[in-house]
This record gives sequence, C-alpha cells and structure tokens, in this order.
Amino acid sequence: MNIGRLLRYSLYLIILLLLVFLLLTLYMYFFSSNPTAEIAYTISIPVCIFIVALLYSRSTGERGLLRGIELWIVYFALVLLMKVAFNFTQEINILHNMLYLPASILGGVLGVNMKQKSVGK
Repeated sequence: MNIGRLLRYSLYLIILLLLVFLLLTLYMYFFSSNPTAEIAYTISIPVCIFIVALLYSRSTGERGLLRGIELWIVYFALVLLMKVAFNFTQEINILHNMLYLPASILGGVLGVNMKQKSVGK
C-alpha cells in the first residue's frame, strides 16, 4: 500500500469537497432562496468520493475494492476527527457515513477497469 498516494488523493478529496461546498454556498446565498436546493449538499459528497476513488484506483491500477475502502476510511476518520475537535459528538452518525461507502467502492472498481491513455499513439 502506498501511503503517499493515498494521502495525496485524500487531500484531493478534501479540496474538491471544499470547492463544491463553496460553489453551492455562493449559489444558495446569491441566487436561490429555495430550501429544497440544500439537497445538493448531500448529493455532492458521494459524487466527490466516487470521482476521487475512481482517480485513485486508476492511478494504482489494482485492487479497486480496497482502494475505494481506503479512501472512505480516510474520509470517515477526517469527518470523525473534525466533529470531535469542534465538540459536535452528538452529530456523529456512523450509519449515515456508511452510505458513502458504496460510492467509494464503485469508483474504485470502475477506476481499476478503466483503460489508461497510451502516450505517443
């Protein structure tokens, strides 16, 4: 297992989530007063996890199932640490975060099976 690659793609996941949340927040603040648009926040997390798991497993080229689980574990650990650090322990919901695991696994499995671009052809 390459820890450096896992940490790099975990950082990509955090940056992607922060960018998506920033864009959604700006959109909600300036353009939308509809409270049903807040569902985009819950949809964006598994989509971001799927994309990063796909890229991570594609870069390794093997064991997509384990790569997806690894990425989900890092995501869950970060969420758990942040909730404990900011004293939101009553909001820790393991079952809710387990729902993101299939998206991560699916991204990992599909990423391994994607063909790499061949350079020079």
